[in-house]
Amino acid sequence: MLDSKAFEFNKNDLVSLVKNAVLVGLAAVLTYVGQNLSHIDLGAGTALVVPVVTIMIDSAVKWVRDNVKS
Repeated sequence: MLDSKAFEFNKNDLVSLVKNAVLVGLAAVLTYVGQNLSHIDLGAGTALVVPVVTIMIDSAVKWVRDNVKS
């Protein structure tokens, strides 16, 4: 929870800001990978890689949602 006065910035604010920045960055990476997943061409290995990456993305999204407190 942000507990600083107006126009002041303390350690708790910085920690909260960094956590939000990491979550936004992770969301951007997951979105990019998810949208470009269908364009991967690894030959015969594509049939194995695509489902594994999809499961990893789904797990990461669920992990992030469970660890974020409102």
